Amino acid sequence: MTDLAEMPENALPRHQGTLTLIAGYDLGNSGVKFVTSDRKIRFPSYLENCYYRPTELPTEGYVEYLEGDAITKLDYKQWLSGYAAYDANPKNHLRVTDDATAKVTQSLKHLLAALSNYPYKPVINLIICASLHERGDLEEQLIDAIAGKHIVKFGGKPIPTTVNIHVLKVYDEGHAAIAANAHTLDTSKQNVIVDIGNRTVIATLIGQKGHLANRKTFDNGVEELIRMISVNPTFKNRLYGEIAIPHLIRQGLESSEKPFWYGKQFSFEDVYRQELMPWVQKSLAPVFKFIHPWKINADACLIIGGGSQLPSVDEALKAKGFVIAENPLWANAEGLYQLATMMYSRGIDE
Repeated sequence: MTDLAEMPENALPRHQGTLTLIAGYDLGNSGVKFVTSDRKIRFPSYLENCYYRPTELPTEGYVEYLEGDAITKLDYKQWLSGYAAYDANPKNHLRVTDDATAKVTQSLKHLLAALSNYPYKPVINLIICASLHERGDLEEQLIDAIAGKHIVKFGGKPIPTTVNIHVLKVYDEGHAAIAANAHTLDTSKQNVIVDIGNRTVIATLIGQKGHLANRKTFDNGVEELIRMISVNPTFKNRLYGEIAIPHLIRQGLESSEKPFWYGKQFSFEDVYRQELMPWVQKSLAPVFKFIHPWKINADACLIIGGGSQLPSVDEALKAKGFVIAENPLWANAEGLYQLATMMYSRGIDE
């Protein structure tokens, strides 16, 4: 089930039948994070395009595109996103991490799927700040892919919803985390952000007053650790010839109820402990060596991303003087939401 946390405030009220949302939208290689004033939604960035309308429609994650500004751009007009995609096709669903262009081409599909978690409204006006791994030339492509008017059906809801999407600004991934953690940082000075993500680890130097001064991307994020676990001889022996499912390994790494369990089959904690240090040397050591000159002069080195919450990793990072964000998994998305709220309230459209 989609992770959904309700918050005390309500979404912006408008005339009856219309829901207006200001949001931060973070489409990551491992998951979708969508933050508004009243809720935080997270689900895996899995996609299953549908040739036909499923007989049994999930209440969350199914979208049917009827008409709108993206009608000629979409390859499929109905799809499943998140856990619904995994349930429909556990081994061969599409993943954002598999395609370098997916953060653009799949972005609208996952964004609309996030809205399927809301009660029915005939009109949803959505104002967002989003992020991209490397903005560059892709920024305009992303805005073109998601902005505009879209008439869709969500889940089993029989009546269409008109979704109007306006993009205020696109940030480099991780940059917005400064906004979410400004109360713990001296933003008048330099700060370093290290985002330990799924496919990559991104080091960013934030200059005085929050501008992006420098940035470097490294391969071998958490997905590489998952791969190393999946090919470990001990792990493979426990599968009895079956092919490892990365989703189940990730689920075991993230679970607080059954940590290190591969589904309901077995614990892989011993394999994790065996592969952790080789992954740290392969993935994190080059990053920390690179940022050392930055770290000397920086007020703080902030660690964000789900990888910072890996067992034993968070303690080791703190011991080396790094600051773990208060909510590292949500830091970028929450920052995007805060920036969108600020820009909207000031009437800024950059």
